[in-house]
Amino acid sequence: MGTKEENFSNDSIMESIKSLTEKDAKTFLNLIYALLRDNEGTGEQLISNVLSIYEKQIPRVVKARQNNN
Repeated sequence: MGTKEENFSNDSIMESIKSLTEKDAKTFLNLIYALLRDNEGTGEQLISNVLSIYEKQIPRVVKARQNNN
């Protein structure tokens, strides 16, 4: 399990997604597309990888952007 900081609620995840710039959103969509296209693992692994983007990577990008402003 991740740390408390890494475990975000659905509301927090949605707020993070809404805070993405257009460029960030396109980058994450391309990353998700690559995961789907190149998936050779199980469906469970694919879901885990995509969830990781939403639960960990997107909030980190948003937080880093806010810290830089």
